[in-house]
Amino acid sequence: MSHVNVFVKLGGSFITDKTVEDSLNGARIAAAARALRKAMDATARKGRPIRLVLGHGAGSYGHILAKKYEAVKGVHPSHGWQGLYKIRESMTRMNQLFVGHCNRGGLFPVTVSPFAVAQAKDGSVRRLDISSIQALLDQGQVPVLHGDVILDSERGFTIASTEALLEALSRRIHFERIVMVSDTDGVLGHDLKTIPSISRTNIQGLFGVIRGSHAPDVTGGMRKKVEKLFALISGGSAGSARILRCAKDSRNLYEAVLGTGGGGTVLKP
Repeated sequence: MSHVNVFVKLGGSFITDKTVEDSLNGARIAAAARALRKAMDATARKGRPIRLVLGHGAGSYGHILAKKYEAVKGVHPSHGWQGLYKIRESMTRMNQLFVGHCNRGGLFPVTVSPFAVAQAKDGSVRRLDISSIQALLDQGQVPVLHGDVILDSERGFTIASTEALLEALSRRIHFERIVMVSDTDGVLGHDLKTIPSISRTNIQGLFGVIRGSHAPDVTGGMRKKVEKLFALISGGSAGSARILRCAKDSRNLYEAVLGTGGGGTVLKP
């Protein structure tokens, strides 16, 4: 039986209010989980099941603390290793709540802690042990990754975004589709209008107009997200990507996971 590999990230701006510490929107997570469950069931019935890797952002749990402790830089001259302790505690707590809300939506994902399986060198993810992720996928389960603090051989520790983990994972697993759920309807330009499509024909001209995050974001915001996704696609590690805002009925998320529907921003070669 053939399968389709899909990576879905529920962004921190979608599942939290990034300006309010520890604010999690359980209703949004549960609704998205229902859409994912529906898409997986639909494709399984047709004999080409989706193998789903689910990710979530750190939102108001990780980003506010990461900014406070300057955790991207590693061990702080004043705070020492406090950033690692505080962010680890916060992300573990957030992830437990996240999984619980997924369960309400009929999805039962299993968290693979980035802190345990990834390591960085000078801020860049250099190692990601995918054995647990692969084993879960082989058994029809849904592994979960999330933005986290990880050990760094030069800085002591650093921040690994979900996109950085996806980049490392894509060296071993090819994803036909990547779906990123945001709080905006795709990638916005300075005029606040959605950029419908990004490819090699227009990407260079867009870097100067892509709007950044209005809330604390230590991993580069939308521009860095677009850069990483396009690099994966143009390098052959992924087929396509879509960035969108999940509708109240989650229909567009369901369609995006299936590779149908419209809206948002599509990234293609």
